[in-house]
Amino acid sequence: MSEYEGKLLVAHPGLEKKDFFYRSVIFIYQDGPDGTLGLVLNKQSEISIKEVLYDKGILWPDGINRIYAGGPVNKSALIMIHTDEWQSTNTHFIPNTTYGVSSDELMFMKMSDGNQPVYWKMTMGVAAWQPGQLQLELNGKFPYKAENSWLLCDPNDATMFVYDGDELWVKATELASQQMINSFF
Repeated sequence: MSEYEGKLLVAHPGLEKKDFFYRSVIFIYQDGPDGTLGLVLNKQSEISIKEVLYDKGILWPDGINRIYAGGPVNKSALIMIHTDEWQSTNTHFIPNTTYGVSSDELMFMKMSDGNQPVYWKMTMGVAAWQPGQLQLELNGKFPYKAENSWLLCDPNDATMFVYDGDELWVKATELASQQMINSFF
């Protein structure tokens, strides 16, 4: 496991509004020699789960219907981040966490029948970095990114699944700050 896999990447409060990741909270689910992949957890898309599944012929019950804009890359990829007591045929469990990511049609059929994880969020698209790019951004040495563009912290269920939008960003910023302070004492 890399040092970033399983972490929350939180946009620094000083990041400019014009930046795509302004006030974003991203869960890093893969980091290795091929690059880094994450899912933006706090930016809702305009598309509902019901709409997407209707085209696939899968009925979706009323209730939670939000899809989050997971990132600017591969915007049609449907990926679910969820707690690790649940799995589907294409589930990747994140080492040293209590989370997994799934992306297959069976997950929708299981969930439409009521077989759902305790906590989950559905995303379309991913946030992606070239090999070494995220490390450069975190160190303030990547062109087009200001120094200190990101905060890094360990997630908890509340920051992953309970909060949303700017409230999630505020909570994740507080969590990152608290973990940074705790590391000194």
